[in-house]
Amino acid sequence: MSEPAKRLGNPPAPGLATAVRRSTAAMASGTAVSRLTGMVRAAMLGAAIGVVTTAANAFDVANTLPNFFYAILAEGVLNAVLVPQIVRAFSAGRGEEFVNRLATGAALLLGALTLALTLTAGFWLALFTQGWDADKRALGTVFAYWCLPQVFFYGLYLLWSQVLNARSVFGPVMWAPVANNLVSVIGFGVFIAAFGRYEAPGSAAGAPPGSWGGGQIALLAGVATLGIALQALILLGPLNRVGLRPRWRWGWRGFGFGRVARMTGWTALSLVFSQGAMLVAIRLASAAEDAAPGQTVASNAILTVALTIYIIPHSLVTVSLTTALFTRLSEHVQAGKLALAGQDLSYGIMTTSSFSFLFTALLMVLALPLGRVLQPGVSLAEVEALTGPVVAMSLGLVPLGVTLLVKRVFFALEDGRTLLALQIPMSALFAGFSLLSFWLLPPAWWVTGIGLGQSLSFLAGAVLRLASLRDRLEGFDGRQLAWMHLRAGLAACFSGELGWLVLDLFPQSGAAGVGGALLALASVGTLMTVAYVGLLRAMGVRQLTDFIQPLLARLRRATPASSLKSIRD
Repeated sequence: MSEPAKRLGNPPAPGLATAVRRSTAAMASGTAVSRLTGMVRAAMLGAAIGVVTTAANAFDVANTLPNFFYAILAEGVLNAVLVPQIVRAFSAGRGEEFVNRLATGAALLLGALTLALTLTAGFWLALFTQGWDADKRALGTVFAYWCLPQVFFYGLYLLWSQVLNARSVFGPVMWAPVANNLVSVIGFGVFIAAFGRYEAPGSAAGAPPGSWGGGQIALLAGVATLGIALQALILLGPLNRVGLRPRWRWGWRGFGFGRVARMTGWTALSLVFSQGAMLVAIRLASAAEDAAPGQTVASNAILTVALTIYIIPHSLVTVSLTTALFTRLSEHVQAGKLALAGQDLSYGIMTTSSFSFLFTALLMVLALPLGRVLQPGVSLAEVEALTGPVVAMSLGLVPLGVTLLVKRVFFALEDGRTLLALQIPMSALFAGFSLLSFWLLPPAWWVTGIGLGQSLSFLAGAVLRLASLRDRLEGFDGRQLAWMHLRAGLAACFSGELGWLVLDLFPQSGAAGVGGALLALASVGTLMTVAYVGLLRAMGVRQLTDFIQPLLARLRRATPASSLKSIRD
């Protein structure tokens, strides 16, 4: 075996693989259940109002608004700043007081912003859409009044989750969204029982926008907001168990909030650009339904469903591992151990990419049967409209993982200025490619073009961000990363080609119903996974198998050895 291959088989920081693997496993289990229940939630919503109907698109934009503002006003601020600052505060012995004073200020700001956003719901609905008639805009606006209060609870959830993460308590944060999903599943089930499925004549979603009653709107959108509120409030229990009891604490001088404000400013500007590009994408997607009347085309609701599907593998592995690594990265940066921080980054990128290449191949090959399984209540034409965006977005999984990890390093370094400079070309590429798709392609391909533009922006961001860190982290080895990505990419291509050949044996996997689609997913997916893992091992890339070694050992104790022969160590 060559020297580079040997090096690829070893975790770059002592004890890193074991510590991160343990934390990631706790988070990934919660994330897996969260995503599974999230898929059930999406399927129930599809059964209730469809994915290409006027009602589906109106509700989708309204329910997207709080997520959009949450990203700008909360995620970019709190997620960027809190972990390093909380680590520093606890190291200085005043962590609980710091957290409570920060939470008091954050709650006041979030409350004021949420109120202002809710009162101006009509303006934001109009900004995010184009080509909608008065009835459709009115329906979306009323939905938005019910959905925008989610901003406050999203902010509380993220604030408290970052406190728990900084204390290395990861599990409850990943399990809390399960409660949200269960509330929505029950609520959407009640909606179907009360008003019928959307295909039924006279059902709510099939009726004109102006015919929706207040009870229908309140049930659908109110359930969505209730779930987010529960997702936040359920974290109060874990906070108490780690000795952090939320209390009102006034006064912010002498607690390092000036440093928080400076980092927040740069991060907020960066989020304005990234979310601005997403606004362009949503607005363009919202016009597809009216641009192709009488056709089943992907519009903004399909864009949201595609994002939900493609983000599953990213959430299961990349987000979980990145969250576990972020506390360690922050500790190393605070201690001036930049070489160890660079090794942490290298290990994290190689591990997440080894998973992401596999998921990219699986999504590209199995998008149709996967869509059929995850949206059993919609027509085949709607599932086919979903396939193109999912395939286009899957191409961005690997660079998305890289950009997320590198972004966390900049957060740990408290360098928001560089992040802003690198975000601008990413956002310009995403928005520009989305506009080109809108101008050059037929409406049925607009959302697919948006997905491809997103993937290209992540690729550009990964290259730019890695280049900017090359000389700042001593333990970071670019050639080692390139060598690993080349091998994993080749393994993914081979497994993808194999999957296409076998999938031809299931020509009706999407049309044959959920049973046929599940058979295709199980058969082709298993074959592709075994081929990919085997090729990685043969080429000396051990990150994937080393990371899941505890799971494999547990399976070997419960399963005959012959059944695991192809993937065991």
